[in-house]
Amino acid sequence: MANKLGAAVFGAGWVSGEHIRAYQKNPHTAVVAIGSRRLETAKAKAADFGCDCPCYDDYDKLLADPNVDIISICTPASVHVDLGVRAARAGKHILMEKPMCVDLDGAKRLRDAVAKAGVRSVVSFVLRWNPLVRIIKQQLADGAVGRILYGEFAYFHAIGPWYPGFDHFRTRAGTGNAMLCGGSHAVDAMRWFIGDKVTEVTAYSTRGNLPPFDQIEYDPTIVALCKFAGGAIAKVACCFECNCPYMFDILLMGDKGTIRDNAYYGHKCLGTYGHPEIGQGQYGWVEWPTVLPDSGDVEHHPFQGEIDHLVECIQTGKESHVNIADAYETHEICIAATLSAERGGGPVKLPL
Repeated sequence: MANKLGAAVFGAGWVSGEHIRAYQKNPHTAVVAIGSRRLETAKAKAADFGCDCPCYDDYDKLLADPNVDIISICTPASVHVDLGVRAARAGKHILMEKPMCVDLDGAKRLRDAVAKAGVRSVVSFVLRWNPLVRIIKQQLADGAVGRILYGEFAYFHAIGPWYPGFDHFRTRAGTGNAMLCGGSHAVDAMRWFIGDKVTEVTAYSTRGNLPPFDQIEYDPTIVALCKFAGGAIAKVACCFECNCPYMFDILLMGDKGTIRDNAYYGHKCLGTYGHPEIGQGQYGWVEWPTVLPDSGDVEHHPFQGEIDHLVECIQTGKESHVNIADAYETHEICIAATLSAERGGGPVKLPL
C-alpha cells in the first residue's frame, strides 16, 4: 500500500469489474473501497475479485475514507453528474463511465465542479486505447491522409433485454438518448481524429417499433451531419435496433489519402492508382493487422490502458486528453444532434 494511490469503485455492475481488474494490475494503485447502492452487491463484487477492503452503501462515507484518492463511477448515467460533483468537491480524482450526463445542464455542472476542484479526470471513451484507434491517430499525425476533408463514423449495436442494464438504457431518464448512450463513442472518435471544433449539427432520427426495440423510449436510430470550423464535414450515426453484429465504422478522407477501418490508400504507399503525377504503384487497400473495435468484448475496450493513463496524469499533474472538459464537447454534439432530430432536422449551432 505504501506510495500507492487508493482506488474506489462505486457501482457493482459488469463494467465495475473491469475497473477493479485494471487497478489491481497497475503497480501504482490498490483497490481500497467498493461501493454500491446495495451493500450486498458491493460485498459480492469484492469477493469476486479477492478485494480485502471496506464496502459501502453510503457514497458520502466512501468519499470520506482517507485512503481513497481515485473514484471510478460505474453507476447508471442518470446519477453521474451528482456523484461526480460530490467526488470533485471531496478532492477525489475521477474516472467516469460514459455518458457522463443525460442533459446539457448536468454536463455544465460537472465540468465546472471538476475545473474548480482541480482534480484529474477521465471519461471512459475507452476506444481511444483500442489498438486500431491508436494506429489511426498516429497515421494522421504522420500525414497519411493529409488535410481531412470528410469522415464517417458509426456505432451499430443491437441493444435489447439480453444486454446488461437494458431496463436503464432504454429510458430517457436513464441514458438520455441514442447518441449519448452509444453514439457518443462514434462522436468522440470523430472529434479525436479530425481534431477540430464542430460548429453546426443537423440530424434525423427514426424507429422501427419492432419488439423488443419498441421498449426504447427515444428513437434508437439517429444520423447527424457535422460541420467543422476548418471546413471538414462528417457523418456520424448510431443504431440500436439493427439486425447485425456489433459494428464500429471509421472512414477518413483527406487530400493525400483515405483510411477505412484498418485499411489505407494514399501517398505513403508506392503511389496511388489514378494519380499519375505520384505514380501507379498501389492498386488496392493496404491493411494493418490489428485488433479492431468490432465487438463489445473487453479485449476491444482496453480499460487497462485507460486506467494506466489516468494514473500517469495524477502522478505527473497533467490533464488527460479525454478529461471531463474535453468530454463536455463530445456530449454537447450528441445533445445538439438529438435536439435537431427532435425538431425534424435543421441546423443547430455550437456551442449551445
